[in-house]
Amino acid sequence: MHKDPVGDAIAEAAPEILAGKATKPFAQMAVLAVLAGMFIGFGSIAALVAQSNMADAGAVQLLSGVAFSVGLMLVMVVGTELFTGNTLMVLPVATGELAAGRMLGAWTVVWLGNLVGSLLLAGLFFAAGGLTDGVGEAAVSLADGKLEKSALTVFCSGILANILVCLAVWMAMAAPTIPAKILVILGPVTIFVAAGLEHSIANMSILPLGWLADTSAPPNLAGAVTNLVFSTLGNIAGGAALALAITFGHGTLGKSEADRTPS
Repeated sequence: MHKDPVGDAIAEAAPEILAGKATKPFAQMAVLAVLAGMFIGFGSIAALVAQSNMADAGAVQLLSGVAFSVGLMLVMVVGTELFTGNTLMVLPVATGELAAGRMLGAWTVVWLGNLVGSLLLAGLFFAAGGLTDGVGEAAVSLADGKLEKSALTVFCSGILANILVCLAVWMAMAAPTIPAKILVILGPVTIFVAAGLEHSIANMSILPLGWLADTSAPPNLAGAVTNLVFSTLGNIAGGAALALAITFGHGTLGKSEADRTPS
């Protein structure tokens, strides 16, 4: 039988790694989730800065993607808890190494922690005077564009966004060095940002930054809730489908932990 040493190794190790993340104490998980929300927010800010200082639309989108990828690099290298990456926890539930209730608890803690971190960073950036020199205009434009999308569009976009994000996370789990982690993250994240896809945690900082940059109208809270709900659901679907498809393709989905661990 043909073997893929790298791909097989990631598929073998992933369930145990992801189950371990889910069983971390909730207090520690929450702190790391707040940090991850802030880190992704830094990526959002970097993307907005890129958009505010370039004229060519195609170059803007690509540079924004490169800039935003710094956020996921921080998350993966520092080892914080990001909801979209944690959608991969569906895998250890499917292999029986993690209880579904624990997964849902971990998702809830991390999603809320990411929200707190995102809002905190947006507020600090606003207070620091960061929404000037075209950055505020870029924030308003990006936020408005997200709120104009239908629920179905956001859901489908969320699926695609998190397939790409989870590909970056999946490869980074196996990368042995920090430069290798950075390299494997760069491509998928650049694609998802350049394509304008919906990442629920990124939107937690982008939407409030847009509102803070334009106080002439009240925040569209109903639109924000719709966006976050359907982007979150799409992100879950994309991450879960990717994890199950990869491990099925590598023949490890039906194996128990004992079967996957060499004697």
